[in-house]
Amino acid sequence: MSEKPVTGYTTIQEESGAGGPPPYGMQPGYPMAQPGYPQPVMTQPVVQQQTNTTVVVTQPAPVVLQQGMRDWSTSLCGCFEDCYSCCMGTFCGPFLLCDISSRMGEGCCFATCCPGALVALRIKLRVQENIQGSLCNDFCVVQWCSPCVMCQLHRELNRVGLRR
Repeated sequence: MSEKPVTGYTTIQEESGAGGPPPYGMQPGYPMAQPGYPQPVMTQPVVQQQTNTTVVVTQPAPVVLQQGMRDWSTSLCGCFEDCYSCCMGTFCGPFLLCDISSRMGEGCCFATCCPGALVALRIKLRVQENIQGSLCNDFCVVQWCSPCVMCQLHRELNRVGLRR
């Protein structure tokens, strides 16, 4: 079988001669560019500058299994379980409050100069030790039973090992 050139088309070898690459638009099997039609524009490839991209991968936070909330080790009215805290809370409340505050890392000045220090200390200990309760409950018991709250905090600090 002999192939015949299609009329109206020229082959690459006829246009470009025997050697060298064919000009743009004159690939084998494609027709020559027709007059009146826009010619394709060949541009040189543009070299783009590479930018360094920093990818930040966040690691998943470690999963901390939290045990269930626990109750206070002694009740609010469990003063007779520790006679020392009962006597200090009843007769020398400011000294017991200063002792509790110092043992919790807040210093004596916090307890004596900050209004609401007792409720703040109760909330801090309750959160640190995963003890059941609420802010409303903390506020109410401090409002109406401050000596009992100081005694309970003192006993709880002894139980968790924050001794003087």
